[in-house]
Amino acid sequence: MDVDANLKHVLNVREAFDLSPAEVMMVTIINAGLLGDKTSLKARLVADLQAAIQVELATIPLYLYSYYSINRTKLQDANLNAEQIFANEAGGVIMSVAVEEMLHMSLSSNIYFALTGEPPKLYQAAPQSYPALLPHHNPVVPEGPDPQVKGGIPLRPLCSDQLWHFLQIEYPHNPFFSEIPIEDLPELMAYLADLPSEEAMAFLNQHGWPMDQNWNSIGQFYSFIRCIIASAHFTDEDFQAGNPKQQIQPYNYAPNNIDTIYPAKAFDKSKPAPSSLGGGSGCPAIGLPGAAEVAVYADAEGSSDAPLRPVEDHRGHEVTGAFELMAISSRKDVMLALETICEQGEGYSAKSGGAEAIWDDPNSEAEHSHFDKFLELQMQFEEFSQSLESLPPWMESQIDRQWLGEAVKGKANKWTSGALKAEGLLFDYPANPTRALYAHDPVATALNDFCSGLFQYMLILTETIYKIEPTYVDPAKAGADKVTKDGTVPYQKYFFNIALHRSMIWILDKFIALMRARQVTLKDGSTIALAPSFDNAGFGPEGQGLGSRDGAFGRLKQLGAEALLATAGDSGLNASVAPLVALTVNKTASDGEGMHLPDVSQYWSNS
Repeated sequence: MDVDANLKHVLNVREAFDLSPAEVMMVTIINAGLLGDKTSLKARLVADLQAAIQVELATIPLYLYSYYSINRTKLQDANLNAEQIFANEAGGVIMSVAVEEMLHMSLSSNIYFALTGEPPKLYQAAPQSYPALLPHHNPVVPEGPDPQVKGGIPLRPLCSDQLWHFLQIEYPHNPFFSEIPIEDLPELMAYLADLPSEEAMAFLNQHGWPMDQNWNSIGQFYSFIRCIIASAHFTDEDFQAGNPKQQIQPYNYAPNNIDTIYPAKAFDKSKPAPSSLGGGSGCPAIGLPGAAEVAVYADAEGSSDAPLRPVEDHRGHEVTGAFELMAISSRKDVMLALETICEQGEGYSAKSGGAEAIWDDPNSEAEHSHFDKFLELQMQFEEFSQSLESLPPWMESQIDRQWLGEAVKGKANKWTSGALKAEGLLFDYPANPTRALYAHDPVATALNDFCSGLFQYMLILTETIYKIEPTYVDPAKAGADKVTKDGTVPYQKYFFNIALHRSMIWILDKFIALMRARQVTLKDGSTIALAPSFDNAGFGPEGQGLGSRDGAFGRLKQLGAEALLATAGDSGLNASVAPLVALTVNKTASDGEGMHLPDVSQYWSNS
């Protein structure tokens, strides 16, 4: 592309996609062919999207592990004390981030499918073990309390240091970058063209421009993906390889569940919801408020500028879920999806200027970003004021005016993980558990193996969504709720309900709760709570995990049988394990309708 055509294209896409100055420069460089032709750029984009999926996937076990280390069953309504309020807040906030990471993984997966026509690779794509490095991540964060920063992010229970690692994941991209006037871009391109490729990319990285192979922040990584897509090499047609009706649909996402909600203060559980909150005649204005009045929903609906539900999507179809999850069929769709990911995570927009402070929804300011949610939790730990951690001036200038100052006034620095554990609000979870940690205990090993199998099978089920044909099922079929206007149920919605909802909420959540109630005595005589290691392989038959996708259900069934056999000597434990195994692989209702997770072998022949 010649210089004039390049600059004309850049001016057009700058307005169409609201590119930042740094992105304008990078798109110009890509148009000039300095990073390769369309074939090589598409291969790079496919690899980057897969890496983005793995970045999101790597964070989900981290957040779930810390969430499950919190004992939220100590809630005592009218007697709720300050420690319990904090533990419930921490649990609700961490789960709210985990839910949005699942959203981000779904958005990246939809983009991948739209570009390639193939399901994303999720199964066995999470880290093999922890501590783990995020793909292509060069962590650049404020100096902090943990020397492990270059060695990866650990799997650890809730504590101040672990929250600092969470900040490392969600660290905002510096919104202040080198800017070159458009008329000077040809001179820049000539300069870069004379440099060896590695030196040219190092120059760009040094000046804070978008990067993919050595990114400092997740926003910088996604910004590079935006630049490839905004370049002259790609059009809307490039994102129509995968049928949008076979992508994960908006109705499959809800921003909150029971685990993201927490009470702001003590309450009277006997009071009904007031009429202002959708209840009956209201509550007497005496004594403690009712539960509905103190409930905090950690994820706000309509964050990241997405329209509130119910809405129609841009194809005129009615959507009954939050619109943050969307199907992809154009470059505009891709840009909105990436903007949602960046704003919810870092709080800094992918749009021009890039400085939208701490909000993931800058228009309504209803919800903090992931980075700021974690920072606000961390400030409430005593260790925060004693650590080496610091924030750069450009970040402090945004955060101070909201609530950093409140930390100095006493809102923060109240709790320690030791004190929370002594109050029974934290389980005694180990750091970076592995299967080998439980090898001497056959019961713990069998339970942990089944848990790992459940997690891996959830990923196979998610991949399978992209193979579900956009047909309909009988609304009378079990799991076929919320029918459409014409009385039919989308097959994908049915599949999602009996597969992902059942595996995550009905089974995995309850199975991990069952595990953590069991104490494991280690070889040194100390005891810990049985915590999930989220293995990819090294467990199950021949140590191959669930093996190939087309045989995964059979191996999961075998892991369930082994869990039942291992717990047979403990009637109480066995009685708790049995119904969860049944819900996973073999329960049948009285009418003959199978209630187990779907066996998806038929979709994965020889894979």
